[in-house]
Amino acid sequence: MKLHRIMAVIVRHVYEARRNLDRFMDMIYWPVLDIILWGFFTIYLAQGNRLHPDLVSFLLGAAILWGVFFAFQRDMTVGFLDELWARNMINLFSCPLSVWEYITGLICVNLVKTLVGFTCASTIAIVAYRFDIVPLLGAFLPYLLNLVLFAFAVGIIMAGLIVRYTTRIQTLAWSFAGLLQPVSCVFYPLKSLPGVLRAIAWMLPTTHAFEGMRQVLAGGGFSPVHFWWGIGLNASYFGAAILFFNWIFASARNKGLLVKIE
Repeated sequence: MKLHRIMAVIVRHVYEARRNLDRFMDMIYWPVLDIILWGFFTIYLAQGNRLHPDLVSFLLGAAILWGVFFAFQRDMTVGFLDELWARNMINLFSCPLSVWEYITGLICVNLVKTLVGFTCASTIAIVAYRFDIVPLLGAFLPYLLNLVLFAFAVGIIMAGLIVRYTTRIQTLAWSFAGLLQPVSCVFYPLKSLPGVLRAIAWMLPTTHAFEGMRQVLAGGGFSPVHFWWGIGLNASYFGAAILFFNWIFASARNKGLLVKIE
């Protein structure tokens, strides 16, 4: 991979974001809205004396971390969709740029965008609800790593599906994370799910990330079990995602489908 090509991809998205208000809204609007929503909910529970001592931390911490996963997965796929909407795919890959140089540049852009959203959400949580996630970041970093890796794998799979089925399924860029949320145990423990869903949830790195987060907030310390389960699952999903995308992309390029994707 060549650094100057990766930088070119980054610059391309920076120029596009400067003239597209939607990109700033995506970075800031949804993370802040989630924190405000769940913050008001914890206030409601507190007024009725129904508030568990750790519930504020559980809900707001989960909202912030889920925002990281959702934003990274969405932006990985939407970044790819940008090229299709602009009919720029053939221009990109008719030059020496490789698909993995492009994806590496896209990852760099999305890390910055996710960090902006995380910072805004964390600031609102501190100012409005006196919940400071910063001192917990050291304990949360292993789980954040698992969330980002899984978001990356899901984003690659979604991009591969779009190459295969075109923009007819572009809604998956925003909706697929919603399908995972009920079985990811974001706002409630794994034991609250029925048996069948619990087995599905156990196979998701997101579930292990949020179970580990709750253990930290409850004072139980770092959970090696949930961390290593998440890493192992991510290794499997990440490898499968790369193989799937390589197969789909190579097939589309060999058949000349890249010029026909709409």
